[in-house]
Amino acid sequence: MRHMKHTRITNSREKLLDAAETIVMERGATRMTLDAVAAQAKVSKGGLLYHFASKEALVQAMVARIVGLAEEHFAAALANESPGKGRHARALLYLMLDDNGPFLLRVKRMAAPLLAAVAGNADLLSPMRQFLQTVRQGMSDDGLSDDRAWLILASLDGIKFWRILHLLEPSGTDLAKVRCLLEQLIDSEDFYEK
Repeated sequence: MRHMKHTRITNSREKLLDAAETIVMERGATRMTLDAVAAQAKVSKGGLLYHFASKEALVQAMVARIVGLAEEHFAAALANESPGKGRHARALLYLMLDDNGPFLLRVKRMAAPLLAAVAGNADLLSPMRQFLQTVRQGMSDDGLSDDRAWLILASLDGIKFWRILHLLEPSGTDLAKVRCLLEQLIDSEDFYEK
């Protein structure tokens, strides 16, 4: 009986997060009010408040959901990499430049409006900050020097944010060349601490 209640609560919570995502993607972050999310999810405002006491709590859960998705896809990419030097960097390269995967497509749809929603409170990005710190530490643990780990992380994050915010959209050929160059750097023995 308790399992069924937990499942209903989880399903309701996910339904509310789905509704919030839909509103943010279709109408923008400023239109994501608690009333609008409750109406989109077809639940009472009280039902929404049971799960999310404020708009800030809802946005925080949305960020955590995207980070959870990033962690899941990064873990899968990491599991496909052979142990050893460059493992975390190659997994991040795969995650950030995989145009065909569901992760980047979803992030491209959600990230810009979600960034607008958290603009007033940088603390809401703490799950993303923690994820990136973990990835960077993994690169360091693989033997990459700190400056090179920062270079790879900055390059991939920069490309990701250009694309998410529609600032620049490198062509498929450009991305293939960047991928090749980063793979060469990651695989170069000169790139690792002696």
